[in-house]
Amino acid sequence: MDISEISGTGTGGRVTKKDIESFIEEREAAPAVAARAEAPVAQPERAVVHDGDEVLELTSIRRAIANRMAQSKAEIPHAWTLVEVDMTGLAALREKEKSAFAEREGIKLTYLPFIVKAAVAALKEQPVLNSVWDGDRIVLRKQINVGIAVDLEEGALVVPVIRNADELNIVGLARRIDDVVKRARNKQLGTEDISGGTFTVNNPGALGSVASTPIINHPQAAILQAEAVVKRPVVMDDAIAIRSIMNLEVSFDHRILDGGVALRFLNAVKGRLEAYGPDSGIG
Repeated sequence: MDISEISGTGTGGRVTKKDIESFIEEREAAPAVAARAEAPVAQPERAVVHDGDEVLELTSIRRAIANRMAQSKAEIPHAWTLVEVDMTGLAALREKEKSAFAEREGIKLTYLPFIVKAAVAALKEQPVLNSVWDGDRIVLRKQINVGIAVDLEEGALVVPVIRNADELNIVGLARRIDDVVKRARNKQLGTEDISGGTFTVNNPGALGSVASTPIINHPQAAILQAEAVVKRPVVMDDAIAIRSIMNLEVSFDHRILDGGVALRFLNAVKGRLEAYGPDSGIG
């Protein structure tokens, strides 16, 4: 050790015992730091490609989705629950109104705006589902900005956002949903269209799904999933009846809320959907 290499902190620049000890510690630590810096970054293990296999390189959208989903599952302790919803009354209302609605609005009347309308009302009753985990605190969002998951034919998924969804009626929600879905599929969404969501609704039922467990759209607290409406035999007043039933699931961040709150939210959505009848009308 050459003492001239040590910067002194004592009076007149003198080298103190502490200066020497610090110099030795830094010199001993340097090889370990350098080794870590030079160490190769571990690469994910690749699958063996056999003759006849086709390799699909990731698109930027697919890579972004993969990273977001992996982040969500890695950081958020997921839990989920499910309820059955009797959609018979709403199915009758939709059947009664869909032709006039399509002629008047120029768009199809689907179940989705009714589901979103019921969800935003339930979020006001259980606002913790409209929140984010923020380190050592939970932030309850004031705005209710609902993301609508849209499946694209090329295997990608985008989630355009309907801002202030709680301020829209069924007709307004139907118009906005139709607009963002069409623009998503025509690749006309801007950054502002896919940012700022506080809660997500997914509708795999449109593709025939009857039960599934959604992954939360990070960093949101929960996601609602609506399955296909199918006719089933059910027991009503000790008799068998054919009813239109939909499974409704919610995945939620177990750090933020527990199953009781999630079920109160789901049952609030269920109650609103089951309250519709053929004479309810839409607004």
